[in-house]
Amino acid sequence: MKFSRRDLLIGTVGITAGIAFTPVPWKLLGDASIWTQNWPWIPQPSHGPVETKLSACALCVAGCGMRVRMAAGFPVGVSGVTTNPVTQGALCPLGFAAHQLNWHPARLLTVRHNGRASSWPEAQAAFAKTCAEGPVAVIDGRPGRAASATLEVFAAKHNGSYQAVSGPETNALVPYAAWSEVPVSALGYDLENARTIVSFGAPLLDGWGTPGRFTRLWSERAAGQINPQLRLIQIEPSLSHTAARAWRWVAVREGTQSALAAALARVLVEEHLVKTQGPLPDMTLEQAAVQAGIPITAIRDLAHAMVECAPTVVITSDSDPTVSALNVLLGAIGTPGGIVLKTKMNQQHGSVPAAPATVRATVIDGTVPWDLIPPTQGEVFRFAAWDGGGSNADWLLPSPGFLEELTDIPTAPTSSIETYTIATNLLAQPQETQTAAQFFSKLDGTLPDVDKSIHARCEQIFQAKLGTIYAGKPTPVAQFTSGAKLEAQLRNGSVWLGESPRHTTLRCALKTWPTAAAPAPVTDWTATWAPPVLPLLAAKLYQESTLRDAPGRSQA
Repeated sequence: MKFSRRDLLIGTVGITAGIAFTPVPWKLLGDASIWTQNWPWIPQPSHGPVETKLSACALCVAGCGMRVRMAAGFPVGVSGVTTNPVTQGALCPLGFAAHQLNWHPARLLTVRHNGRASSWPEAQAAFAKTCAEGPVAVIDGRPGRAASATLEVFAAKHNGSYQAVSGPETNALVPYAAWSEVPVSALGYDLENARTIVSFGAPLLDGWGTPGRFTRLWSERAAGQINPQLRLIQIEPSLSHTAARAWRWVAVREGTQSALAAALARVLVEEHLVKTQGPLPDMTLEQAAVQAGIPITAIRDLAHAMVECAPTVVITSDSDPTVSALNVLLGAIGTPGGIVLKTKMNQQHGSVPAAPATVRATVIDGTVPWDLIPPTQGEVFRFAAWDGGGSNADWLLPSPGFLEELTDIPTAPTSSIETYTIATNLLAQPQETQTAAQFFSKLDGTLPDVDKSIHARCEQIFQAKLGTIYAGKPTPVAQFTSGAKLEAQLRNGSVWLGESPRHTTLRCALKTWPTAAAPAPVTDWTATWAPPVLPLLAAKLYQESTLRDAPGRSQA
């Protein structure tokens, strides 16, 4: 009996169909699914009552409102709070997946000394020895917290220095602080009253500032409109997501933003488009046009577009003073829609003293980005909840993870209206962990207590009788009968929103045109995020939402 190719194909189809309609493959698939879900290293959620609690995300300075779904006392889901007056329900991908972080394989729960397991008593003894031998430098990633006061006082008591690490949004305000002689923490952007925003590379629509703030303004006043109420002019070499959605994208050569700013300054002053008659850069319009790769006619057209719909404010991605000087010419310092001074309730932080020439020990708080390498030859004590790898720290000290630490969150760097909220520890802090403030307090019992500092700040807000508490519905502070009731609201996930910013003219007179700063290095989009690790869900959300381009995107 002969078999043709047709018979073979018919038989193959029949066999395949028979297997598909038998329970064997589906039973094997189900068994494999159950087996893989019960691997010993996969965390299993506990069974118990489900409840929802409100808090604030403390993974970065934004302090977004969070609705945490708890099962048997453990977080199993995170979502935004729509009643939050700043974020209005927005969260970044890391915030949505933050409940997975405490079970990340890189979680630190053991003291390490030079890569070997150690203990807290050994770390405390080693640190006490270094303190007796020389000055100590303390590095804080989020100044203004209650814990920051503990760190600052400890450094002062030990002849050391307290240093604050600032993010790109804060660094962009540094030139105005230097020119006006006010602290950086007292400045913010009044975006709500701006009509035209000129961004030199700042990713306003894909991760800049507080999540939800600018995207909400853009959706309400610009998205889908031919003649929008809010104009965004994006100046950068790449067609980023912000540039693609902006009212106008201006492509410049990499590293020539300063040249374009000089050219715009010349057009603004020489054509009397602004009232301010400030100093002009040495670079001519022709020279700047050649460097930036933009025709002179296009530069003139851009300068006219900048002032066509005022108020106009310029936002930079770094602290380049030549670009920042455009706001001085535009009169955007201390005026509505520009860079404004916050109210007196804001915690003022003066200039940070320089570190001593020789430092015996450097303490890095858990809020400092993992990639920071302190310029010191002394012993390094680093607090972190997760091990990001490649650290040159002598001591790795495990600190509390997500929702395990009581902390407060002051105003975000870019905000013009002050806010204050408290992130309570919804989870018990593991005994294997300590914060830098707790570590210092065990060595010196006279240091400011974090809990008491938070209580004092709540009492300060109550005594001032200014602003509003948002807890589902807004309640003016003046209606509270005691500071304790106000503090209870904040500890239950509410947020205090201060008064409108003061439109006080700030003296930012320029005697000479500033010198161009060196171009900021291009870094990975996670470089400014505090956690050194990302849960899988956060990475998936970022990839599928296309919120920001990954490194190596195509150039224009």
